[in-house]
Amino acid sequence: MCYYHQRAITNKKEMRSIIKILMVSLIGISANQMLAQNTNKTLLQTEQMAARLGLNEQQKLALDKELKAAQTERKASMEKMRALREEMKRDAFVERQAKEERLKEILTEEQYAKLQEVKKDGQRARVQGQRNRGEIRGRTNRNEARFSSRNNRRNIGKRMMMQKRNAEMKERAKEKNEPKKDGGN
Repeated sequence: MCYYHQRAITNKKEMRSIIKILMVSLIGISANQMLAQNTNKTLLQTEQMAARLGLNEQQKLALDKELKAAQTERKASMEKMRALREEMKRDAFVERQAKEERLKEILTEEQYAKLQEVKKDGQRARVQGQRNRGEIRGRTNRNEARFSSRNNRRNIGKRMMMQKRNAEMKERAKEKNEPKKDGGN
């Protein structure tokens, strides 16, 4: 290996280590800033409420403690919810794996391969259908969202009621317009 090639490899390794160090320090600085913002945020809320309500210093301190406690409770509940969400994802994954294993036991290899192909085709069709209906994120047109199938499902009850009312109104209009047959002249 020539000297220049070896030197280039060494430079790449040095650059990678420098980049790693920079990323770690950037993460540390941003975390520190976030913590500072949270404490400043509660102080700002306290000061704003104190100005609006005319609180004394003792009330300010009590309010600040309450706001900080509420903030920590909120963070704890968010972490709890995040953990529950992750647990549910894991459980769903395990259940899907178990279902796949049961299917493998029931079906032959050819049947199972065919099932996998059918699933792929169905998934492709579903994604394509979502793209055609505008349900994929990044819509640029408001009408796409208004006419999506999700909204159609939501409004199906309203549409059915309107159709029923229209039919009733047409029926009443027919009754008014028909001449009465009372056997007269």
